[in-house]
Amino acid sequence: MTDESTEARNGSRNPLEPMAGVVTVLCALVAVFLVLKAYAAVGIGGVFGWGDGSVCATDPSTQGGGEDWFSRVMEPRPGIEVSFTPRYCDYSPSGGARLLSTLTELPSSALYIGALFLLYWLIRAARQDGPYTFRTAGRLRLLGWYLAVGSLVCHVTESVAGAALLNSLRTADHRPLLYDVDHGMPYFALLTGIGLLSLARIMRVGAVMREDLEGVV
Repeated sequence: MTDESTEARNGSRNPLEPMAGVVTVLCALVAVFLVLKAYAAVGIGGVFGWGDGSVCATDPSTQGGGEDWFSRVMEPRPGIEVSFTPRYCDYSPSGGARLLSTLTELPSSALYIGALFLLYWLIRAARQDGPYTFRTAGRLRLLGWYLAVGSLVCHVTESVAGAALLNSLRTADHRPLLYDVDHGMPYFALLTGIGLLSLARIMRVGAVMREDLEGVV
């Protein structure tokens, strides 16, 4: 009888699969993607507001339509109104404008890439020591805090940077810097982080019970 069939009969298959395999592959793909992004920024194009010669910002709070030129060009059917959102682009941006453009995109990308590698780090600990250990619970707790706090920090940073960039591309400041903070809150990442914190507590309790059982045996 093969080892695989024995594992299936005893219910001793690796409990971390298929997540462990998927996360490993994703980490490798992200590493390749980051290398290509760095190459693109330096050699063939712009990334996060650097290298492409322009910086743009969209104002979702302002919309036009009705009888204006854009609506007529789109040729809508009678009774149909076409609306559009203005997009401001600076083709000779300053370093400050490029920095603000970077801060509207980079934080969230860095957050989720970091979370992926923290998850890989967590899975390694679970593979080596088992899921119900203090080291595994500690790394899970770190990942939970990282997602819960990091998602809020990234959202506020991107919102403030986006409003500041938009104001820098117009003749007057019409939009408060905190205008978008209450829009598009990262509820999924926040709730996931909180859920991982609770799961880390459960795993820590399991680690204590495991140590007690080993002491009895």
